[in-house]
Amino acid sequence: MKNNNTYRAFTGTFTKRNGQSRTMTFVKGTDLPQTIRGSGKGPRLSSGEEVVYDVNAKGFRVFNHNTVIGQIIEKNINYSFDS
Repeated sequence: MKNNNTYRAFTGTFTKRNGQSRTMTFVKGTDLPQTIRGSGKGPRLSSGEEVVYDVNAKGFRVFNHNTVIGQIIEKNINYSFDS
């Protein structure tokens, strides 16, 4: 069964804890299908941090809204969670 759907995706750049900048295109965790989200316990987050699904790295990452550089752009993308 293929899971091809349209998702709200966001592209933004932020400064990581180590001082490097990172640009990421991601889908928010709350917008993911339950089969992708799972039911496990997530990482401990600081205020302003959010667990997201990085569509380029094909995995979960933490996006830090406190250190955003510029603007976060929203767009709709077609994405399949199949490997």
